[in-house]
Amino acid sequence: MLFNQPFFLVIFLPAAVALFYVAGRLGGRTPALATIVLASAIFYLPYGTLPGSILAISLCVNLVIGVTLALGSQAESARRAMVAVGLLMNFANLATFKYLDQVLVMLAPSARPLLAVAIPAGISFYTFHQAVFLVHAFNRQPEVVNFLKGAENLRGCIAAFVRYAAFVAFFPQLVIGPITYMREFAPQVERRAFGRLHLINIEVGITLIVIGLFKKVVIADTLATFANPVFHALATGAPASREQALLAISSYFFQLYFDFSGYSDIAIGIARAFGLRLPMNFDSPLRATGIVDFYRRWHMTLTRVIVLFVFTPLSLSGTRLAMRRGLRGWRGKALGVWIPFLLNFEIIALWHAAKFTFLLFGLVHGTWYVLENEVRTSRWFRRFRSRTSDSARTVGGVALTVAPLALTFALFRSDSLHAFWALLHTLAGGVPQPSFAAGHVNRRTWLAVAAAAGIVYALPNAYEMLRAYRPAIATYENRSVTPAPLRVAWRPNLLWAAFVAFLAIASILRLNVPSPFLYGGF
Repeated sequence: MLFNQPFFLVIFLPAAVALFYVAGRLGGRTPALATIVLASAIFYLPYGTLPGSILAISLCVNLVIGVTLALGSQAESARRAMVAVGLLMNFANLATFKYLDQVLVMLAPSARPLLAVAIPAGISFYTFHQAVFLVHAFNRQPEVVNFLKGAENLRGCIAAFVRYAAFVAFFPQLVIGPITYMREFAPQVERRAFGRLHLINIEVGITLIVIGLFKKVVIADTLATFANPVFHALATGAPASREQALLAISSYFFQLYFDFSGYSDIAIGIARAFGLRLPMNFDSPLRATGIVDFYRRWHMTLTRVIVLFVFTPLSLSGTRLAMRRGLRGWRGKALGVWIPFLLNFEIIALWHAAKFTFLLFGLVHGTWYVLENEVRTSRWFRRFRSRTSDSARTVGGVALTVAPLALTFALFRSDSLHAFWALLHTLAGGVPQPSFAAGHVNRRTWLAVAAAAGIVYALPNAYEMLRAYRPAIATYENRSVTPAPLRVAWRPNLLWAAFVAFLAIASILRLNVPSPFLYGGF
């Protein structure tokens, strides 16, 4: 089921929310959570019985391991072995169903797939979701321990499964995130107000859903009609003009953002309609002043998980190795910082898919991150920072970041390295006349791109507008870069209701052919 399907928006979602509040009013916390689990199962059912079975088995196995780690009395060595087995099981499951056939095709395009099945929807997200849960259960984080209490007997175990399944498989975040921690979810469920209807939650939720829907079906899907023909033409060997290539790069630059952040807005809005707050996944990332700032604003819940599982252990191991061997200067820094960063970004790249374009994407972003990090910690930069204003550095940083970031997004979109090379060659020269196969370029197309750019660089994001009502949990604390006169604040009044209604009508008119979200394939 897709968020931009009329059935989901008009029938499924209102029915699920209404049933949730009825169950919460009549039965309390557990029936309300059971309603979430039931709605999530129905939501996931169209993806197939095999993905559903994999998810159900994964939930049961991880819950058993998590309960044992959080509440058991095993020796420390046994607990370490158990969490290692649990993590290995999760990542082996992910690797088998997502990467086995991809790696075979990447290394030998003519090879016959071994599994020949579609990647189970959401497996990347719920795998990391549960892996973090196991780490927190091993550390006996108080929120995890309290959430699982009573699971030692059959009745308590059933109640614990309902709570855990609601935490992992909550349908707004199930397929494309955001990735939530137990310490963010559990305290909300344990509140006395959980399951009780508060009108402001519905109002904030609807506003976020409509904003996200507008981003997806009006902005992102429109930009896709400019970008897709060019990338498809270059992938098939057809020529394109320089203007077509520039249009494709700039269109996809904004399309990817509006598509993915639109999904996250809808997910957070749906959760808020249930009275729950999910962590922010986007915070105006295209306004980043560099690659370091970008990863504090883009897909933030994935960034923090990768840091937990990849960068932190690699950095600690590398630093200890450098200290044991007496390595100083650039050698020590290479082991403790540079190599961990490069591997960190390769894992991020491979998390999306096993493709050579993604491997190069990870290498470029990792190298860029290392170089920028070195510059930012240098004496020269500290002197530069003391002599310049924040606003000047912000404008300059954004200006220097946009072009290389847009090119790496184009690499991410390209079907192959050959297609990306063709795109670069087209930018350098191209053909004198536009190629019909690569689509038309006119004033309307550039106005649409300019409008998207104006929204990104001038207007506040949804969380800034709704900041007085705490629409989401802050993943990282970032400074607002919205011009002060444009930092408008949403209020539950008729004026804002009219604005949201306008966005809703504009979106509904584009729902005739729902298109999948780009990150649905990851």
